[in-house]
Amino acid sequence: MKIGLIGLDTSHSEIFTRLLNDLDDTYHVKGAKITHAIPTFSEDLPISSNRFPDYYQIVIKKYGVAEVETVEEIMNEVDAIIIGTVDGRNHLDWFKQVVTYRKPVFIDKPVVMSSEEMAEVMGLSKKNGTPVMSSSALRFSESVMTVNRKGNWSSGYFYGPTPMQEQMPGYFWYGIHLVEMAVTLFGTGVEKVQVEYMSDCHQVHLTYKDGRHLLIRGESEWHGRFGAVLHSADDVQTLKLWEEEKPFYAGLVEHIVEFFETGKGAVSLEETAEIVRIIEEINKGL
Repeated sequence: MKIGLIGLDTSHSEIFTRLLNDLDDTYHVKGAKITHAIPTFSEDLPISSNRFPDYYQIVIKKYGVAEVETVEEIMNEVDAIIIGTVDGRNHLDWFKQVVTYRKPVFIDKPVVMSSEEMAEVMGLSKKNGTPVMSSSALRFSESVMTVNRKGNWSSGYFYGPTPMQEQMPGYFWYGIHLVEMAVTLFGTGVEKVQVEYMSDCHQVHLTYKDGRHLLIRGESEWHGRFGAVLHSADDVQTLKLWEEEKPFYAGLVEHIVEFFETGKGAVSLEETAEIVRIIEEINKGL
């Protein structure tokens, strides 16, 4: 299967290409290859413009991915497409340009920047019969998938870095990882969102309609330690994602390839819409 990639301005562009194209990588994912890319970036977003030169060299020069300029060119060459720009502000616009080709589309996080935009994505997906999936990689870490199969958690504590970007406010850029983990393990149905602002973090309390509740500690400074403590009536589980041997991006790419092959995403658009809604509620309290 041939995959197209839009955007070379994030570490994900290098990671996805390496996992799919490098046969010698320990966690190489079989069945697909990134063959074409549109090398775009956002000039007004430093985390995009500053990183683009390095990832362009890696994806285009090192891995030999073909560089193309237009959506028409890339969509005529590939079987599926990844909208992988780091800038969530342009995801809806790119999606509008590719959706009519009716080829599976994976939109990297953040899927879009509002519930209104999410509604547009869902409407266009349905109208054109185009399968769409979006997800944070943390959902597919080995420990999250293992405890998710056990299920029935009544309360939880999630923690990790939530540095922020002015152009993608609040939890849309990095906080989405923690919200995604929480919804993966607790499901949809959040009724109440409370935010307490601390000197070094945000504490977000989510209460579900059925009484379950959880706490998210979003730490202001970036680091790589994502984790959780989960409680049920008869069990307690501690997750330390940074200690896992298999990188969670490998799990994500495996599910992306499966989605491209079947047209059925591991994450429904309805669940993704709930994640966007929760982030909007969190952002109101920041």
